[in-house]
Amino acid sequence: MPYVLQSLFLLLGPTLLAASIYMMLGRLIRLLDGGEYSLIRVTWLTKVFVLGDVISFFAQSGGGGMLASAKSESSLKMGENIIVGGLGIQIVFFGFFMIVTMIFHYRINKNPTTASLTITTPWKKFIMVMYVASVFIMIRSVFRIAEYIGGSTGTLQSTESYIYIFDAALMFIVTALFNIFHPSRVMTNQHARIKGFNDVEQESYAMMNRDRNDARSPVNVPNPYSNGMNSHYDSRN
Repeated sequence: MPYVLQSLFLLLGPTLLAASIYMMLGRLIRLLDGGEYSLIRVTWLTKVFVLGDVISFFAQSGGGGMLASAKSESSLKMGENIIVGGLGIQIVFFGFFMIVTMIFHYRINKNPTTASLTITTPWKKFIMVMYVASVFIMIRSVFRIAEYIGGSTGTLQSTESYIYIFDAALMFIVTALFNIFHPSRVMTNQHARIKGFNDVEQESYAMMNRDRNDARSPVNVPNPYSNGMNSHYDSRN
């Protein structure tokens, strides 16, 4: 039983990470006021991808449960096929999600919104973190499909080192990345949402004041009598 639980947790954990990344993109688009650049309407974005993730989650958990209680070879094979189907759903939705992210990133770089130009939070760096995490989760899902297609007697399932390289290590890096570049730095920092129109106004007023001061400052006109000669007014006295 402990082995079954361990296998299920290893199998299902990245699905929850994927769901978190889906929600991050939706909030980031709202933060940057870039709804018009999204391939899917922002109000539907998270719902569509999380729905796919939920279907994938239940398919994988159902297949895992069938593997745990399998009494025959046919039941074992059916459980593996259900898991492969769940992982396939995850790859389809996640691949589409990566396309949506790249299109949004391209469009907002080409035609930046006011918020994207004045925001103080490192949203560009956060998108790069999302790219890395998405690629790692995708690699892990492809590995898992290959693992279950090969079956319990296949090289991938029978060699423990593969799961450390293509699952544990990749998911550890993803988790570490989101701890270093925590989503709360972008998603919940409402006070730093925009460099603030107040800050921009202050900078503008400062520039205007500098220009006014430069215009009011007296021009240093050379004194024609600076060579020691007196003026004609002084010569009359």
